[in-house]
Amino acid sequence: MFHSRHFSIHPLAEGIYALIATEQGGAMSNAGIMDMGGFTLIFDTFNTPQAGKDLREAALHLFDQPIGYVINSHWHGDHVRGNQFFTGETIVSSSRARELMQETQPQWLTRMTPLLPKLEADIAEAADKLSSEPEQEKRLRLASEHNYLLEIRESIETLAVTYPELTYEHQLTLHGSKRSVRLLSLGRAHTECDSILYSPADSLVFAGDVIAIRNHPLFTDGDPHSWLNALDALEKLGAKQIVPGHGPVGDAGSIKYMQEYIRDLLAVSQQYRGLEPKPDAAGIPVPEAYRDWNATGVYYRNLEFLLNRSF
Repeated sequence: MFHSRHFSIHPLAEGIYALIATEQGGAMSNAGIMDMGGFTLIFDTFNTPQAGKDLREAALHLFDQPIGYVINSHWHGDHVRGNQFFTGETIVSSSRARELMQETQPQWLTRMTPLLPKLEADIAEAADKLSSEPEQEKRLRLASEHNYLLEIRESIETLAVTYPELTYEHQLTLHGSKRSVRLLSLGRAHTECDSILYSPADSLVFAGDVIAIRNHPLFTDGDPHSWLNALDALEKLGAKQIVPGHGPVGDAGSIKYMQEYIRDLLAVSQQYRGLEPKPDAAGIPVPEAYRDWNATGVYYRNLEFLLNRSF
């Protein structure tokens, strides 16, 4: 099996693999590799070019055939910044996702490049702390922080923003000799243009960030009410396996958990809306059901977003 510091590879069905991001690498989000029969399909390309490079090598290692299509589920950088290693293939997204990539990704690079000297100083400081820390548990945390900074530096230095060449509005079906899959745009959810990949024969969905498992999902670029509608549409597909954008592979129950999370945060925000003085989201505790989820900081960003939004 192919090994990468960026992800672990999990077989889901014959010819289908989920690539689950590791904490140490530059993937940040999950991806998928699928044998379509005659060509390979890839779903999402990770957060950094170096993770995207390993993704390509993993696909060629797993299946001795050309890579036909590369799907971008939405425009967020942690799902598209590996695109530059697939310029010989057809990169696919919804039309709105491509537009938003064009609006945001060059700006990200322009904003981050002048920060490289500061990043170098942060890397040196993290290395000093790591070398002088005797406690193993703290060393592991510091090593993870140091590695993350190194990944970001390499990403900024090597990123070549690369866009989809093929776009669609609502859905697109891709056929291979082994299976056919549907790309479905669910509209506004985590962002204003989230797409999923559905393989009916395998009862499997690569959901992008429409689903997060044991990770706080970000609200600020989407709409929680529309997200609930998108989850209803996803549930109607009846898929038995769901690969989230963040977290481990789940089943149909992960849709219910996402619906509960969104409704719970809407309810929490409603309790505090209209109070004077305006409450600080940082002072509102995480509901007990979600206290051991990853990315706790996202919970507070979500509440701040809900408290400041007009519904």
